[in-house]
Amino acid sequence: MTSQKLYETLQLIVNLDESFELQTSLTQIKDNLTSLTAQPAGTQFQTSLASALSQFSGGANQLKNTITPSQILTIEELGGAEFFDPSIAEKVRSSIERNAMTPSVARDFVKDIASRRADYLQTVNTTLGGLTNLLSADKPMENAAPGEAAFTIPRTLFDNRLGMFAKELNFINLMVEHMSEAESGEIQPVELEYLSSSIPTVAICAGIGLLKLLASVINSFLDAWKKVEEIRELRERLKAVGVSGSAADELTDRITTTIEEVVEESTGLTLSTYTKDGGRRNELKNALKIDFQRLFGQIERGLIVEIRMHESANADKSNAAEVQAIADLTKQFIFPIVAVEPLLLTSNEILEGDVSRKTLTTKKTTTQKKSTKTK
Repeated sequence: MTSQKLYETLQLIVNLDESFELQTSLTQIKDNLTSLTAQPAGTQFQTSLASALSQFSGGANQLKNTITPSQILTIEELGGAEFFDPSIAEKVRSSIERNAMTPSVARDFVKDIASRRADYLQTVNTTLGGLTNLLSADKPMENAAPGEAAFTIPRTLFDNRLGMFAKELNFINLMVEHMSEAESGEIQPVELEYLSSSIPTVAICAGIGLLKLLASVINSFLDAWKKVEEIRELRERLKAVGVSGSAADELTDRITTTIEEVVEESTGLTLSTYTKDGGRRNELKNALKIDFQRLFGQIERGLIVEIRMHESANADKSNAAEVQAIADLTKQFIFPIVAVEPLLLTSNEILEGDVSRKTLTTKKTTTQKKSTKTK
């Protein structure tokens, strides 16, 4: 995790708690339970407790539609999963309802959570303050690009081999170049935002159009993957009861067809605004098919893609609809558990071909020259 990502995650935690008043309402619940323990018949405390519980439940429920799966994982890495789990409100409510006649039990349960959560938030705020001071002296200027796409590349994808890692970076570069050209009509260099080495993560700068396109493509595959998993489970159940042959083969073919269909759909979507005709369109189409086949294969083997918008984009009202569309797509990102037996790419399988910009004609010419010399 980079210092910038750590800073952003800590700031996210603080913002979430302040926006939904989670700690405030949880403390109110604890205080009212304490009062009810001393005065069980105090109707004013019962009313205040119900109000605080409603506010806490409402805030916790909003977490479901606010935090993306990748953000949940990052918060979990920082030890905050329990305190920002939407189910925390139901746990509190359940404790109160189960112990209606003994409010002291519910009080102790809520007091424990509130105390530990307060300590956690104090640590977050202290760390955020220190990190802000450390970064302020050498804080990089915010990139002019509206957002970024961060590719987290598990070391299992390249076996800790530098050459294989370089190929992963080259693949990402080519895919983004192809998508950017299809979206804008022009070849544009891919700019690096940052690089983290612990679990290798490379983030690239990108415009709103490209980020929305990438989010749509990934979301399409993740939807298709759910269908693939259902088909695979059905196939295994059939095998378990002794059904084999054409029935099992048909399900296997359906898995392949599902992946082929999403590759075709993603390619069509990416080229939907491309206006140039001629051979380059066909080259891009072929290149994008290869890109998406490989992208989906690498996601199956553990690649994770996060899409984030910079503050400048969030503040620009003219981009509000597009930014919201991207947020809606990324909220649905649930990446698959790494497959034991990958469907698309086997271990260490990598695309050696460089289907990029103007290479197709060049490669043909080179091959023809070599053939002539051989003769």
